[in-house]
Amino acid sequence: MKAHQIEQWWPDVDTGAKQWLREHQGSADIPEEVRAGIAKAGGPSEEPFLGDEDWQFIRTQSESVD
Repeated sequence: MKAHQIEQWWPDVDTGAKQWLREHQGSADIPEEVRAGIAKAGGPSEEPFLGDEDWQFIRTQSESVD
């Protein structure tokens, strides 16, 4: 089990960081302020930062519901 499951910390990430992640999905170069926002919310603070499962979760959270 992963120590920092995105389902647990994502709700606490600030809106600006969430927006950046949604607009730059899959990016390997995440700005320090976005990393800090994730760490503050209880997410990972070291590499590997976000894995494929995390990016899939972000994509799912970004999709509109019909």
